Amino acid sequence: PPIQQKLNYAFDYPVHFTGNVFDSGNPLLARTIDRLEENRIHRAMVFVDSNVADLLPQLSQHILNYFEAYGNDIELAEEPRVLPGGEALKTDFDVVQPIVSAMINAHLCRHSCAIVVGGGAVIDTVGFAAAITHRGLRTINVPTTLSGQITAGICIRTGVNYDGHKNGVGSFAPPFAVINDHEFLSSLPEREWAGGLAEALRLALILDGKFFDQLCDSGQEVLTRDPEATTQLIHRSTALYLHELAREGNPWRASGGGALDFGHWASHKLETLSAHEVTFSEAVAFGTLLDSRYAVEKGWLPEATFERLHTTLTRFGVPLWFPELEQAGPDGNPELFYGLPDFQEHKGGTLSIPFPTGAGKYRLESEIDLEVMETALSHLKALAVAAV
Repeated sequence: PPIQQKLNYAFDYPVHFTGNVFDSGNPLLARTIDRLEENRIHRAMVFVDSNVADLLPQLSQHILNYFEAYGNDIELAEEPRVLPGGEALKTDFDVVQPIVSAMINAHLCRHSCAIVVGGGAVIDTVGFAAAITHRGLRTINVPTTLSGQITAGICIRTGVNYDGHKNGVGSFAPPFAVINDHEFLSSLPEREWAGGLAEALRLALILDGKFFDQLCDSGQEVLTRDPEATTQLIHRSTALYLHELAREGNPWRASGGGALDFGHWASHKLETLSAHEVTFSEAVAFGTLLDSRYAVEKGWLPEATFERLHTTLTRFGVPLWFPELEQAGPDGNPELFYGLPDFQEHKGGTLSIPFPTGAGKYRLESEIDLEVMETALSHLKALAVAAV
């Protein structure tokens, strides 16, 4: 008879909230690097998103000063490396090799840290490189976008795009820690801020009806980045995401999906169709709206809830229609719909797509009626035309 092997290993990682993480008066990063109290000096490399470096030209010097201030506990292997920001970085597997080479040439070991300061694309790419270097370096994410702080920076998936497939190459690799620094958000471009608000609204619609209502009823404070309102939004969104990630059980499972996939099948394809001119957050916002409209057409979601979603996304300043959505495939169906089989393959061969049935409620569906989905798509186009 076979010997049945079973391995159980618990992963845990803290998600911290702070300001001025690289200020020498803030010991959080140094303590986080040594959070296991291993009685050694930990070496690290820091990778910085070019968008952040351009906005904050003194950041690299602040990082150097920080490591010098805590030199008895942590050591910077080399000066911070700046990587291109945005989805363009994730164009292919080839982008990973130079990062792996840099980590190996810097003589990092499995007790060393790759610290990633930037948006979701840089976090995904460096995280993947770290995951395959020495079979796994520790990664500390310092997400600098709103969507990064509430989803991309705190999740356990890494990867890059490959051969036209979103995240076609990647790994499951929980971070060693996450540090959300609210100071980075003050310089965030309006487009990124709007996308982050849309991501919070997506989580709220599928997971927390009360939070959804709060976001829909919110005033100017969320648009003007009021510190108190921003802190509350990030805390609540992060807690929702992490709770759902744990509740879904084994995140390494080979099939299916859950609430966190809401809006993603369409977003992956839309990003690809636009050659990533449409940002990840914008694509997910559209996917959220499309699947919500589909739920209305199927009689699952009240029209009033959809209208609140659409009105709030519009107020947040998120674009809700793109020319790529009018492209047709060989069979005459929208090219967007070819994202369904791609998503199915990515998720293990079966569809399990969440659709909202009310604020904070959802159902999982294994089949999609493309005629109804086309009706939903046409409805969104009509809304976009009417808004012009």
